[in-house]
Amino acid sequence: MRKPKTRRRKPYNTTERNLHMRRAAFVALVGTSAFLIAVTAQAQSPVSTRHWSGQGIAPVYEGFDINPDGTFNMWFGYMNRNFEEEIDVPLGPDNRFEPGGDRGQPTHFSTRRHKDVFKVVVPKDFGASTRLVWSITVRGRTESVAGTLNRVWQIDRLRTTRGGNSENINSNTPPVAQVAVDASTVSVGRAIALHVSATDDGLPKKRRAQEPAGMTVEWAKYRGPGKVAFTTVKQPVVDGQATTTATFGEPGEYTLLAVVDDGSGESAGNFGYHCCWTDVQTTVRVTGPAPARTTEAAAAVTFAKDIAPIFQAKCTRCHHAGTAAPMSLTTYQETRPWARSIRQRVASREMPPWHLDKTVGIRKYKNDLSLTDEEIEKVVQWADAGAPAGNLADMPRPQHFGPEDVWHIGKPDLVVKMDRPHKMYATGPDWWIDYFADTGLTEDRWIKAMEIRPGTRRIVHHVVTYAIEPDAPAGTPETGVQLHEYAVGKYGDTFNENTGRLLKAGTRIRFDMHYFAVGEELLDQSEIAFIFYPKDVKPKYEVRSLSFRNIPNDELEVPPNAVVRHDGYLRLTRPARIDAFQPHMHMRGRGMTLEAINLDNTVSVLSSVDHFDFNWHVSYLYADDVAPLLPAGTVLHIIGIHDNTSANRRNPDPAMWAGFGERSVDDMLQLWINVVYLDEAEFNRLVEQRKSRILNSEF
Repeated sequence: MRKPKTRRRKPYNTTERNLHMRRAAFVALVGTSAFLIAVTAQAQSPVSTRHWSGQGIAPVYEGFDINPDGTFNMWFGYMNRNFEEEIDVPLGPDNRFEPGGDRGQPTHFSTRRHKDVFKVVVPKDFGASTRLVWSITVRGRTESVAGTLNRVWQIDRLRTTRGGNSENINSNTPPVAQVAVDASTVSVGRAIALHVSATDDGLPKKRRAQEPAGMTVEWAKYRGPGKVAFTTVKQPVVDGQATTTATFGEPGEYTLLAVVDDGSGESAGNFGYHCCWTDVQTTVRVTGPAPARTTEAAAAVTFAKDIAPIFQAKCTRCHHAGTAAPMSLTTYQETRPWARSIRQRVASREMPPWHLDKTVGIRKYKNDLSLTDEEIEKVVQWADAGAPAGNLADMPRPQHFGPEDVWHIGKPDLVVKMDRPHKMYATGPDWWIDYFADTGLTEDRWIKAMEIRPGTRRIVHHVVTYAIEPDAPAGTPETGVQLHEYAVGKYGDTFNENTGRLLKAGTRIRFDMHYFAVGEELLDQSEIAFIFYPKDVKPKYEVRSLSFRNIPNDELEVPPNAVVRHDGYLRLTRPARIDAFQPHMHMRGRGMTLEAINLDNTVSVLSSVDHFDFNWHVSYLYADDVAPLLPAGTVLHIIGIHDNTSANRRNPDPAMWAGFGERSVDDMLQLWINVVYLDEAEFNRLVEQRKSRILNSEF
């Protein structure tokens, strides 16, 4: 057995933490709790939010303590800003100390905050102002921290510095722990047993009890070339003993870490102190061949075999003949001239138009058009290789589009067009005008999906439709109740299962139109399409479209050459399910985040658009099994970012002040949501149903 190295620090979180975070994510979606710690994704970002992946690592200097021989221990930890992604950073230019290079730092970084992970011993004459710098580079961004022996950084690692008294100053001390392994060498894929033995002073005690809180041990990879799977990541230490097994995915040398906590560390939320837990490291050498990998060069990416299937799944619904798209992408001959432009738009995630930050909040949407990282890489490789056609025999079966396929929602049951066309002059100010149309309905119908389509997109800024119902209840506006909205690039709305909107017999539609001049006289006759439930079907839930914004409007101020933030709020007066999220901003809009402020004052991030595009007002439709369920009293909070600088390529003039207004050159901060209000009994039933389904499927 190898003699272990012993260090003390706060528990090291791995898979157990990921399970906890997935449970927390579920709870956040039903609106009763949320994550515990807010994360600043980038130092320069105006918005702090929580990311599942894609973020970096901040090295942290915790402080120093003094050894009996007068040398010093300088303690370091880190913050992995991701909630799910664990990161490996090998020793070298991306993970280094100055001076020293390798100072015993980890190369594997688990999610979130980890205190006092390792120490660097420096001599007694190191000097109070001498700097020891740890730098970590992730995704091209380097973050550094400089540790010194300035007296303000002195800590006590041997006893708790809170809760003691003059009669018992050592009121709690760390466990004494050792690790033993069954063998110091093991083969790839073979399990090896790891044993912990530990003793403790019996402190702290459980609340309202005299028995000790009890020790736990948590295992993690600290260094090593491959993945490590533990049969049990976190477990109680019973009668001073605990055992797990580890299996290794690659040959090489691994350092494993066992963190023994006496109940006063992370389990007590004790982020502010430096006691009482103990780290124990052990080293295992793994032999044998690495998992089989192909040694042949990757096959060339071709249009027929690789690109056409991607385009058919995500692009050709819009990019086929007869649509408003600027080119068709259904064949190689149509696509090849655009290869360079396609590469640029795909690599920058401008196309397909899906502007959500995938590392934040809810990640399942029923209308998701986005490409995966692997699909983006294929498109880039194909374009960089000269856009080869490949073997046409590899082409997927051709798609066939009919006239109804110009509708994103599918073939409509009813199309209602403005009662007359509008002629828009070539030059002049924006124009707002109402048009009307009869639906022709002779019986009530429940709407499953609806979509507005401008007759001439070039001159239509937006359309808001209203339903003017016969015999409407007292107090209903004569101008009707809001039905549906179109802004540039919106796909339409398809409602969740068993959810709809009632369109009554005899209803008239009011088209609230906003036009703008484009240099030539053009005609428009916009229309709205409906897909209905079968006549004998009445959906259980009725959905309504709501919008809210920052108020008052005159507080929306976007000064010249500035990036600014504004906020808006909406309190839910009844339990609700949120089915869709659609940000609305104008040319200076850069991003919008929707949060739920929960009843316990925690915050859950629901969705975040981080690269808003005024040309695409996408309505993001939550998948049925993740649509947020929120109790009455929850506050919906929108955070909007406007960029009035030259870095915003859509900015009409960064030297101009902008404020609230209807024109494209003015701006807005407004969010459209589809909401289903629920009674308490139904809300509680849906919460329990979802909880049961998620826990059974994942845990």
